[in-house]
Amino acid sequence: MNRNKEKRVLMIAPNNIGVKGGINRFMPGLGIMYLASVLEDRGFHVAIRDTAVEGYDIRTDTDIHPSLEIIGERDETIRDYVADFKPDLVGISVLFYSQSSQGHNVAKIVKSLNPNTLVVIGGNQVSENYASIMKNKNIDYAMIDECDIVFADFVEAYFSDKDYKRIPGLVYRSDGGLKVNNNNSFIENLDEIPLPARHLVNMEKYFEIGLSHNPYARHPRVGYVMTSRGCPEKCTFCTTPIRWGRKVRWRSIENVELELRQLRDEYKVGEIQFEDDTLTLNIKHLHKLCDTIEKLGIVWNTVNGVRIDYHAGKTKIQEDMFRRMSESGCYQVCFGLESGDQRVLDKLLNKNLNLSKVEPCINAAKKAGLSVHLFLMVGFPGETLEEMEHTIAYAKMLGPDSCSISIFTPLPGTSLYKYAYDNDYFVDGFAEGNILFAKSNIKVPGFTPEEFEKQVIAWTNELNNALKERDPDKFHEKYKRFLDKDKGITFMKHT
Repeated sequence: MNRNKEKRVLMIAPNNIGVKGGINRFMPGLGIMYLASVLEDRGFHVAIRDTAVEGYDIRTDTDIHPSLEIIGERDETIRDYVADFKPDLVGISVLFYSQSSQGHNVAKIVKSLNPNTLVVIGGNQVSENYASIMKNKNIDYAMIDECDIVFADFVEAYFSDKDYKRIPGLVYRSDGGLKVNNNNSFIENLDEIPLPARHLVNMEKYFEIGLSHNPYARHPRVGYVMTSRGCPEKCTFCTTPIRWGRKVRWRSIENVELELRQLRDEYKVGEIQFEDDTLTLNIKHLHKLCDTIEKLGIVWNTVNGVRIDYHAGKTKIQEDMFRRMSESGCYQVCFGLESGDQRVLDKLLNKNLNLSKVEPCINAAKKAGLSVHLFLMVGFPGETLEEMEHTIAYAKMLGPDSCSISIFTPLPGTSLYKYAYDNDYFVDGFAEGNILFAKSNIKVPGFTPEEFEKQVIAWTNELNNALKERDPDKFHEKYKRFLDKDKGITFMKHT
């Protein structure tokens, strides 16, 4: 008999913090679904609850900022669900700093029902900030870094009375302090991980809400897939190499195809939004992926962004790449430009990007018939207003179809966070639990935080509305779902 079947594990994605009046995106978390799939393979009885999605229509004011709100279920509803499931262990997934207070709230609810229920917390934010998280006595353990397999190892060892405190990635209290087990070994063969447990989440509710990573999707039923993990770059603002490593690991095309077919056949998905950081790095892998997608008849998008100068200077390779992407159903390529000022790229971001290589890449993508989206950032510590204006002017010159402008967000663990901390760049009242890409966390000379946020919205509207002037039909087709017949569209920062 498999004794694991006697143990009930509840995985919870807590409520979101969103921008009032903004487009707040809702996606089933790949991380929590991977964890659940491994647990199910081990024989545990597993459930997943995304309280933000289940309570999508419920909005509650928060004391973080007047422009923000809590999106998701009320405490009594969460309490009733937990009480009904009767979990032996609750795993809480906190992906974003703004979710940390909601994660703590879930832990409090769980312990109020049964102090003996084990509470474990994990997620991107926890890996970077576990010391602060573990001050909450309602949380028993934390798991950090890549823990698809080791979390299941921990759960199995804990309920089998084995030495679970040796599990890599485990954070626990000991002798009045914290013990942190190194988790330096990444999963080399990603095919070993079962496909995400989408059958445990309310997929139809995500489709109904329809606010995907790219909210201007071509199809109403969107699926999210990662074909790789890791990034070889050393950008000072990004946690991806810290979280996934600098060695890029690729799933086999056969394994990816299984997931794509499942999404198409079982969930009637018509669009895939790839969450990879380096989808176009491995040209052979990309061409095989295009062959697979073309057979399935699905449109797709590189929503997490790709490096803009991969294969730059190799004109035929790059043109063939974009052409093949377009032929296979890719309708938009998102490029991580970040800044249009060379000093900012070199001295502040360590981006290793020469701006002279950018325009030919964008022109090649456009020539292939792809819509081009640029990811931009402003408000870096030490960046001048003139340099920000360089970015806006440069982006305007490039003529992309759309742009996202993020306000620089200092992420703990990155070198730019340390630089901002050491040089007193944080705004007054800065708190890690309040981090949002739409809010100003860094002092910008000549602006209050609120003034700078308004300026970024104005720049965002200026760049995105340029498409309306160049190609009104394309603009209407892209944004028709969000257009107001009298007011048009205001491009606010998505969260």
